[in-house]
Amino acid sequence: MRIKEIDYLRAFCAFSVIVIHVTAGYIDQESTAYVFNQIARYAVPLFILLSGFGLGFSERKKNTTYLEFLKKRYNKILLPYFLWSIFYFVFSNRYRIGSTDADVTELFSLFIKQLYTGTAYVHLYFLIIMIQLYLVFPVLQKWLIEKRYHTLVGSFFISLCMHAAIYLHAVGVIVLPSLGVPYVILSPVWVFYFVLGIYVSMERERFIRLTEKITFAQMTFVWLLTFVLLLLDSKYTNTFASSTKPSTILYTLSSLVFLFKGLRYVAYARPKMSALFLWYSTHSFFIYLIHPLIISWLVLAFPNHWRGTMGLLALIISTILLSTLLTYLGSKFKRIHIVGGVYTGNVARLKPGEIKSGNHEALRL
Repeated sequence: MRIKEIDYLRAFCAFSVIVIHVTAGYIDQESTAYVFNQIARYAVPLFILLSGFGLGFSERKKNTTYLEFLKKRYNKILLPYFLWSIFYFVFSNRYRIGSTDADVTELFSLFIKQLYTGTAYVHLYFLIIMIQLYLVFPVLQKWLIEKRYHTLVGSFFISLCMHAAIYLHAVGVIVLPSLGVPYVILSPVWVFYFVLGIYVSMERERFIRLTEKITFAQMTFVWLLTFVLLLLDSKYTNTFASSTKPSTILYTLSSLVFLFKGLRYVAYARPKMSALFLWYSTHSFFIYLIHPLIISWLVLAFPNHWRGTMGLLALIISTILLSTLLTYLGSKFKRIHIVGGVYTGNVARLKPGEIKSGNHEALRL
């Protein structure tokens, strides 16, 4: 049984990541930006959870070998990551590269470092995390089949300890040793969300029953409590830019159920929106990859158009619209999968949410 609301949630998270990256430039000036930024803090954790769900669901009845699984999955993420890293590196260092005294050796060393740390641009670290999690997915899936609750609880404590350590380091309570890479790209930080996603894919009906036991009003109250906790934590510890802290775990879990219930209502009350949500869900990976470029281009091309709260909202809407347009145009090219897109051909002849047969399966975040 496919859970349609999961696809809706994936589309919703794609918009939320855009909100985080747009509002990041306004936090110091606009209180509205600060609130929007914190509201959207569930986005990356939920994307990882949804990736676990998608893998767990698609691989549940397959008897592929470990190497076959890695080959299939890495073909969809390694090349796009490498190509986008090159593109964003050139974009970020365009003035240095274009200068007459550019140090090629220094630039190459910088690129290699950014390539393995996921820092060529603000969003690419996510792909480094997913590359690590893909590596251990077959093992995690096996453990969940054999010792479901032990694996779930164990992964929770691993991620909780990692979140707590990064958080305490950020507030100056402890000093973590330097690893040469950012702690946030390490898979143990995020493994609980990934494992929870796989678990939900195995216990789909049970998950739905559990969400039905609490009313939407009750869930709204719980969500508001966790959001207020996150707001206060972010404000008084100055950790508003971080998604790696215990309060974010609570907020993400409450957001999962809150958004699931809300989107479940939308699925039944507004069935005509299904095609739109499913389209964004299918193309979420490409939207994730391209939207920071659009934000940067809009800010550079029209520097005086995005001031104040109205400018903030205009930039969010413009980024979503341009990301949608470029993704739609890109989906017409058969080789778009090379850069993380999904070829849909003549979508007018397809059923809502259907991907043209024979084309590459979407890598959904």
